[in-house]
Amino acid sequence: MAQHTQIMPHPRPKALRRLAPLWAYGLEGPWLAHHLAGQMGTAAAAAPKLSGIANRLAAWNFERAPLDPVFAAAARAAGRFLDEAPARQGLLRELARSLRRPPATAPFETLAQAPDPAPALAFLARAMDDAEAGRFWCGRAFGFALTRGLEELARDVAARLGRDPALAALGPRLAAEAALAWDGPRAALAALERVDAACFPRFCALGTAQALAETGDEGAATARLAGLWRTENWHPDLTLRLCALVFPPPPTDLQALPGRLHVLLYTWNRAGLLGRTLESLAQSRLGPARVTVLDNGSRDDTAAVCRAMAGRFGPDRFGRISLPVNIGAPAARNWLARTAALGPDDLAAYVDDDVCLPAHWLETLAAALMADASADVAGARIVAAAPGAARTAQAADVRLLAPDAAHTVRPLVNYGAGPDLGLLAGHRPCASVSGCCHLLRARALAGGAPFDIRFSPSQFDDLARDLTGFLAGGRAVYAGTLAVAHHQHAGPGQARSPAAVGQLLGARAKLDGFFSHEEMTVAAARDLDTAWETLEAGWERLSRHLAG
Repeated sequence: MAQHTQIMPHPRPKALRRLAPLWAYGLEGPWLAHHLAGQMGTAAAAAPKLSGIANRLAAWNFERAPLDPVFAAAARAAGRFLDEAPARQGLLRELARSLRRPPATAPFETLAQAPDPAPALAFLARAMDDAEAGRFWCGRAFGFALTRGLEELARDVAARLGRDPALAALGPRLAAEAALAWDGPRAALAALERVDAACFPRFCALGTAQALAETGDEGAATARLAGLWRTENWHPDLTLRLCALVFPPPPTDLQALPGRLHVLLYTWNRAGLLGRTLESLAQSRLGPARVTVLDNGSRDDTAAVCRAMAGRFGPDRFGRISLPVNIGAPAARNWLARTAALGPDDLAAYVDDDVCLPAHWLETLAAALMADASADVAGARIVAAAPGAARTAQAADVRLLAPDAAHTVRPLVNYGAGPDLGLLAGHRPCASVSGCCHLLRARALAGGAPFDIRFSPSQFDDLARDLTGFLAGGRAVYAGTLAVAHHQHAGPGQARSPAAVGQLLGARAKLDGFFSHEEMTVAAARDLDTAWETLEAGWERLSRHLAG
C-alpha cells in the first residue's frame, strides 16, 4: 500500500478550521455539503493556496449529487483548473446550461413530506416532462426515490436520462447508485463497471471500495480507498473511514470483561419484528451476556415469541418482564436498568425491537468503549432496512451546533446523501449516538431515572441522557464500522397523524428547555474541539503510514 503514487500535498486539516469551522464534522449530510462548499469557495477567493481543495470539493460534490444545479455549476467552474476528461467537461457544460432550479419548488417540498407519496409522485410525473425544468425535476425525483424507498422511480429516472444523448453518462451513474441502494454488493460492482470512470472517478472508486468491503474483501477496499486518499486527503470523512480500516480498535474478548454484560430490549405489539430481532441476537456473538425483554403491555403474540426464543440463549440467559400497560420508552429503559442491578464494571446494551444485528455487533461496541476511557456510551451506524427502502444511512454520530434564536439544543445528526457508501464508517468521539443500538457503562445509568420520563412516550430521552453525560465531562464514541439495519422507515412521513406530529414537536420543545443556552454553547465548542483533534490525529497517522 505504501508504494503507490505520491500523496497530494493539500493543506493539513488544522489549516481549515478558522475558515470552515464545521469541516471536521464531515461532508456527508446535504446541508453540510452545501454549507461547507460555500465557505470553502469564499476562503479560496481570499487565500489562493486553498483553491485546490475548493476545486476538488466542487468536483466531489458533483459526483455525489450530479443533478444538483449548484454543485454542477461549481464543478464546471472548478474543471477549468483540474485535469478532467473531455467527456466530463462536456457533461458539465450541458448540465450547467440546462439544469436550472424553477422559481417555485415549495409545493413539491410540502408534498414530499406527506406520509402518502402518491401526490408527490403525480407532481413529479408532470414536472419531469417540463421543457424548461425537466432535468431539475429528474434530480428531485431520484432523491425522493432514495428517501422514500421507491426503487421503480429511481430506475426509471436513470433510464430516462440514459436515453438523452447529451446526458448519456448520467444513466449508468444513477443506475449504479440504485444498485448500491437495492441490489447488494456484487450487483453493485457489476453496475459500477458500466459507469464512465472518466466522468465520475471519485464516485467509482468510493462505490467500488464500499461494495468490496461488503463482500468481505476489506484488503481490496482498503487499497482502493488508500489510492483515493492520496489525491483526496483533504476529505474529512475519507480520512476517518480509511483510519478505521487501517487502525481498527483492539479486539475485545467479551468473556474477559471485568463486569457483567446485559442486552436490554423493550417492545410493544411488534411480535413479528421482535422475533426477527431476537433471532439475529441469538445468532450473534453475545459472550456471557444476559438478554432481557420488557413487554410494555403488548396485546399481540409477544409473550409467545419470547417463550419460543428463550431456549436459544441458554439457561438463565434470557428473561421477560411483563407489564400490564405501556409505560413509554424512557420508563421502560429505566425499569430495565434497575432490574439488571448493574455493578460498577457492568455494561448494558439497549437494542430496539426492530433491528437486525450482525454477528460481531457487541464485540465492536465493547471494543470501542474499552478503547476510550472517557466514553460512557458507544453507538453504531444505523442503516435503513424497511421493506423496499434504499440502503441509506439513517443516523451516524450526533454532533452539536451552537445554540441560536430558535433552539438551545441543535443536534446535527450525520447521515449520507444517498446509498451508504461507507464514508460514515469511521470511529470517533462525539456528543451522542443513536439509541437504536448502543452500549453503556453502568456509570451512565446511575441514579433512579437516567432516561427522563418527561419525554414519554418516546423521542429524545436517549439524546438528553447523552447530553447530560457530555456536560458532566463524559462523551460518546461512534463505532461507524458497525452497521445496524433498522426496520422502521425513518425520515419524512414517519409521524403519520396530527397527534404524532404534536408529540414530536412537544418533545423537541422539552429538549430545548432541559439545557441552558450557556451550557450548550460550551458543549458545542467542546464537541467541535474533539472533532478537530480526532481529524488532525487521523490525518497525521495516515500520512505517516502511507508515506512509509
